Amino acid sequence: MDLTNGEHQISKISKNLYVVRISKKDIGHIQPYTGIPSKDQLTAWIKGVYQICNIINSTNLKDVIIQHPFWWQLTQHLPPEFRITFDCMDDISGFSNTENFLLDLELDLLKNCDNLVVSSQFLFDKYKKFNVPNLVRNGADVSNFDIHKEHADFPNLHHFPKTNSKSIKVGYVGAIAEWFDVNLVRKVALQNIDFEFHLCGDVTTEEAQQLQGIDNIHLYGEIPYLNVAGFFQEMDVLTIPFKLVPIIQACDPVKFYEYSAMEKPTVTTNLPELKRASEITFVAKDADDFGKQIRHASAKSKEIVFRKKLSVYAKNNSWNDRSKSFNNTLKDLAKVSVVILSYGDPELTKATLYSLFDKGSNYPNLEVIIVDNASPQEDIEDITNFAEKYPNTIIIKNAENLGFAKGNNVGISASTGKYVLLLNNDTVVAPGAILSMVNHLRNSPKIGVVGPLTNNIGNEAKLFVEYENMDQMKNVARSATTGYRGKYLSINVVAYFAVMFRKSDLDKFGLLSEDYGRGMFEDDDHCQVIKSHGYICALAEDAFVHHHLSASFSKMNDHERNELFNKNKETFEKKWGKWKSHEYRKNRPATSF
Repeated sequence: MDLTNGEHQISKISKNLYVVRISKKDIGHIQPYTGIPSKDQLTAWIKGVYQICNIINSTNLKDVIIQHPFWWQLTQHLPPEFRITFDCMDDISGFSNTENFLLDLELDLLKNCDNLVVSSQFLFDKYKKFNVPNLVRNGADVSNFDIHKEHADFPNLHHFPKTNSKSIKVGYVGAIAEWFDVNLVRKVALQNIDFEFHLCGDVTTEEAQQLQGIDNIHLYGEIPYLNVAGFFQEMDVLTIPFKLVPIIQACDPVKFYEYSAMEKPTVTTNLPELKRASEITFVAKDADDFGKQIRHASAKSKEIVFRKKLSVYAKNNSWNDRSKSFNNTLKDLAKVSVVILSYGDPELTKATLYSLFDKGSNYPNLEVIIVDNASPQEDIEDITNFAEKYPNTIIIKNAENLGFAKGNNVGISASTGKYVLLLNNDTVVAPGAILSMVNHLRNSPKIGVVGPLTNNIGNEAKLFVEYENMDQMKNVARSATTGYRGKYLSINVVAYFAVMFRKSDLDKFGLLSEDYGRGMFEDDDHCQVIKSHGYICALAEDAFVHHHLSASFSKMNDHERNELFNKNKETFEKKWGKWKSHEYRKNRPATSF
């Protein structure tokens, strides 16, 4: 299905899967892996991403997977509705063409990505100080590398004159680069004239040229992927003759899984990642030992039981298995308990609930607790019926109107998540807002409470923005949070129409004070408690929640509202001293680009 819209090329492959080529018309050319985009190029690229998301009607939360820090130059400016996973498969500091700016980008990416996946224990140990990694190793396309399947013949296999009938064919497929141990292979070949070395791969070092001219070594250059399995089939033994440099120590070699899938034994240097497969690998410590291990491996390759072990190992480490493990890391987010306090106006509560699940969940691991403060029965039934379609949603029905603080405390006490989000029932949550607040609490231990930007509030969180409906609100929210990923502002009071805490912190802070009756000043009071414990109150610059503003209090007349305000202000000042009125701010910080 072709969804091409003028400039961008978009092809739908299957449900929720597209191949996209962003138009270069406005972006121009950015040299992959070495280029540095200008501000205009960044702006054009972000605009293109947003256009594509709108064309395909993308889900609320979108996963962006980066496999090289070059891309962080672009993606770091996206708001948190784009969850960024760094799929780190190499120690790029070991590549000779890695420039310093890429290492700086990688360091920043390691610190600020939402999710870190590594492919080896070496990378896990190296990067765990930055972010808690998920270890997901490499694999093989076992359907392609199957010894029982008919494969395309390898057309260029050169048969050397054999010194005897027991000549052993030793194969290798991969780059013959600076990590390939040329001296090792040369020595083994010269010491074992009955070996035939067949090496397939692009030769990128002058040192490797010394392998040319040795009678029992043949270099084929790069070969088509279609011919690799057929090449393996012709070999008796396959090898990984690598130097133990850092880039190799960090590598979980895909070729080992492919070798094993073809039931071919692997002779290798002492690669750290192959220690877990020590029962089916042949590890050599020097050239003499390498030759011995090749002979040993060749003999074992004739044993059906051993070949079966190789096949089983490969099948247990397929790309399909890796994709399932990788997908599990995307789903493995800490639970957020959303407490929605409801009283009357069921359409408001329904709109708030809908915003959490519209176009896919706003956050993948939600527990929703609607606490109803004794609404009319027909309103409760309306909300109950509507909530049935949403997973992990419960309704707690209070027998009387407990007010703002006590009603929220009922929900907090019933919550089971690592994080607790309090939401008024007159809010609509923009995509990415929940992940944003989770990330601030996860990444900044000094934050005790965090709240979002909004359209309607009496403090620094207010943005002077306009929109006519909730679809427009999402576009305004996206624009307002672009370039602010991970940024927050320490403020005096976070407005409790939408705030998030760590559940464990609430055990220290205590619940919301119930001294204020129906409402007003609970947020001021609770923020004072939080600051008294040495924490800060944070405004997330990369989160937005629409607020209709005090749906419950709007039903009160001016006299009644002023009387409640003055009474609760007096209560607050007896506890904390003179109340400081809330203020708007004149300017926001600059964006990241």
